[in-house]
Amino acid sequence: MKPKYEVHKEFEILRPVVMPLTPFGIWVTNRGLDLTWFLAPYDHRVRISRMFMPVRDGHKIKLTIFTPKDVAEPMPGLVYFCGGGFMMSPSFAHKRNAAKMAAEARCKVIIAHYRLAPSHPFPEGLHDCEDAFDFVLRNADILSLDPKRIAMGGDSAGGTLTAGVTLLQRDENEQRPCFAMMMYPALERESADFPSRKKYFDTPMFNTERFAFIEKHYYKNGYQEMEKYAFPLMTRSYEGLPPFYIETAEFDCLHDDGLIAADTLRNAGIEVTLVETKGTFHGYDAIETSPVTKDCMRRRVAALQKAFGTAEK
Repeated sequence: MKPKYEVHKEFEILRPVVMPLTPFGIWVTNRGLDLTWFLAPYDHRVRISRMFMPVRDGHKIKLTIFTPKDVAEPMPGLVYFCGGGFMMSPSFAHKRNAAKMAAEARCKVIIAHYRLAPSHPFPEGLHDCEDAFDFVLRNADILSLDPKRIAMGGDSAGGTLTAGVTLLQRDENEQRPCFAMMMYPALERESADFPSRKKYFDTPMFNTERFAFIEKHYYKNGYQEMEKYAFPLMTRSYEGLPPFYIETAEFDCLHDDGLIAADTLRNAGIEVTLVETKGTFHGYDAIETSPVTKDCMRRRVAALQKAFGTAEK
């Protein structure tokens, strides 16, 4: 019998993997993700350091900093928000990919460990991410960063947060990232009438059935008049935003979010690079050995180098 979704063979391993639909399942999964993060190998052309920073309500969150060993300081930087349905811990793939981007793009990559739902519902995670970006800007000298070359990025829920923080920075007249990167982001509410939302209700990694769970636990306190930051495709104006890089997966309920965002931004005069991967599930870049992942990593690095002005001529 032919598989329902014909993906590249290296992604077959992802078929049984899907986001849990209970708080206890999330808790158990996060303990496993924490272990894989700790044990994950990474590109040793970078060194990893950690620091804690205060956020607006007095709590502290962790920053993990990936610094290439042979790059003169101050250097450009990428503030990165990891995906996981706003509830799941960063994985081994996030650590590995961050180190790879730091080494290849010759920039610091700073993962902001924003607080997770259900314990910390919207907009706490969004505020943590905005505070992390502002902290990096304010402390660029201490972090040996060029404050004019600081980008922002994220995958899945992290892509949602990237778009939301970029809009917040613009609307609050704060410094925006020089460049924004979103991999398979969620950019509209649960009820969005997108074909991919209807078609991919049972795909691995993430699917339409997960939206109601996220709505119940992440948005349990409502949107607090911040809908356009929770769902960036709801905003009325995209004027003044930086260039964007967007990746999509073929068999993904969020596929159309990325395509519509790219078209909307382009229509607003924003420079957009769109990469539509084929034969992929949501979260495909967890498979490091895939030619698709390798190609995407090359494209991400090239986009960052272009944004930082470090591309080879």
